Amino acid sequence: MRAIGTRPYIPGRALIVDDNDMIRTLVSRLLSHDGHEVDAAASVEDALALPVADYHALIIDVRLGAERGTDLIERLRSQDPSMPARCLLLTGGIDDDLPPDVAVLYKPFTADDLSAAVRALGDVQPSGASPR
Repeated sequence: MRAIGTRPYIPGRALIVDDNDMIRTLVSRLLSHDGHEVDAAASVEDALALPVADYHALIIDVRLGAERGTDLIERLRSQDPSMPARCLLLTGGIDDDLPPDVAVLYKPFTADDLSAAVRALGDVQPSGASPR
């Protein structure tokens, strides 16, 4: 029996933004296995070339080479103040200055950790998109 007031989790579209090919591929595969439609980008500019408002979850590495994932989040926030609620930052650093309103997953993490963190973003729907 399901608790009153809870909804089943329905995987949606996810965007992975990471400059490391191996991490980008691994995270994409894990989320695809969970039922998400997954797109990937290697940089802030690559991500902004995609319809970011349509994604249910944006998984963003904090350090993107010379760029920072937090810069992407601030650009998204300027377009839509609700966007950070759909973002999950990945970081291995303990000294990163991270926005307090954005979910964080620390490396190393397990597949279950990633799945749970993305599911926690699940109640936030993208503007202009409906759940699948």
